[in-house]
Amino acid sequence: MVNILVNDGGAPARIMKVGNAGTDLTAGMIVGLNAAGEVIAEDTATPTFSEALGVLFVDATSGDPASVLTGSGIICYLKATGSIARGDALSHDGAGLATPAVIANDQMFAVALEALHDTHTDYVKALVK
Repeated sequence: MVNILVNDGGAPARIMKVGNAGTDLTAGMIVGLNAAGEVIAEDTATPTFSEALGVLFVDATSGDPASVLTGSGIICYLKATGSIARGDALSHDGAGLATPAVIANDQMFAVALEALHDTHTDYVKALVK
């Protein structure tokens, strides 16, 4: 399960079951919907326009309901890859993993509040924008 560290109460953030998982997914992945309405890892690498719904709250097996953290103002752990330092703008790759954003091209999804692996292997604490 992804730890929700903070939600300021005023932000429009919710944990919602938005559909069934289209494949096995891991908590902390950045997710979206496919054409069939299934929850999938967001599959557009370094997007200029992200269609991400939010962050997968708990692991989901293909065909089972998927709980997603939606909204902004959430501080949580994102499953991530690449070289991420505290303060980096984050986007996502084609596998739903947080990656450093290329500011000129990417839509920022979150801001890293620590370096990758500081607290948990393969996760970065981040503020979802």
